[in-house]
Amino acid sequence: MYRKYNQQLNLNYLRTFNAIYIHRSTKKAANTLGITQSAVSQTLAKLREFTNDKLFYLSGNELHATHRADEIGHGLNEHIELLDNRLSSHIFAEPHQFDGELTIAVSSVFLEAIATELTSSVVFDMFPNAKLNITTWNDKTFEAIQNGEVHIGLNFYPIETPKSIRSVALTTSEPIVIARNNHPWEASGFTQSEFSTYPTGGILVPGLTDFNAILERQYPGKFDFQYRSASMSVLSCLAEHSDILAVTETLAASMCSESIQCLKPRWLSKLLPENISHAMYYLERNHNHPLYQYSSELIKKSIQHKLDELAPNIIQC
Repeated sequence: MYRKYNQQLNLNYLRTFNAIYIHRSTKKAANTLGITQSAVSQTLAKLREFTNDKLFYLSGNELHATHRADEIGHGLNEHIELLDNRLSSHIFAEPHQFDGELTIAVSSVFLEAIATELTSSVVFDMFPNAKLNITTWNDKTFEAIQNGEVHIGLNFYPIETPKSIRSVALTTSEPIVIARNNHPWEASGFTQSEFSTYPTGGILVPGLTDFNAILERQYPGKFDFQYRSASMSVLSCLAEHSDILAVTETLAASMCSESIQCLKPRWLSKLLPENISHAMYYLERNHNHPLYQYSSELIKKSIQHKLDELAPNIIQC
């Protein structure tokens, strides 16, 4: 039956419904929307009356969706984001004027290596009026990107992604071995045969588990990593104060102090997977949005600057 305009559903209610559907909690939905939990509950009551359906029911500590709620909620977030992009893309004509919120999930390697660039270059220089949230990449990051809780992810490529998320390779990652200055391995000419006679370590790359594991799996007996860490600070500290040889990669190696040698053995490059890159991840539908295009170039420039500073100090062997 046709309803008069004042009897029809207020489309703003769909934002509230979407927040409840994503977070399965009226409290979390309220925090996300910046309104009171009471306001969320009142809107939910109106939606229940309009749809003649309970929509959500409490089981344990979480709200569960009814079949009708799933019909409404499936794909709703994407439609809302699409409309938002159409309405607001023009406001990014000038980065210095951008006063929106930008949440970036960063893998541990990136966070240590380019923390200064993300805070100084991005916040103070390029986006002085933006609200920037930096969080750590975890196994829920892709879900958070799909839900709109995270706008940009920084990690390695290739890793498996949902079809709705786009990966953009930024700069090339190459394998590097770090060792303290005057390490006895140098006397052998940094050979592969002598490498395994020393205690070894490796960088843990979130989402890219084969970076070190492939060496142990394909070359048993020659590689046995006793120490692994997602923190380059930990690995470099171990290498600086012992005979440990650690396999890492270029961006992580850019953090090393002058007491550490960064080595690029030809034999190691042949053993590790090819075409590994530092990459940016975001929703596929945002690919042509100027905010993401600009951010991609900005982050690529920041990473490349770190790699260019490291390049003259890498010992080819």
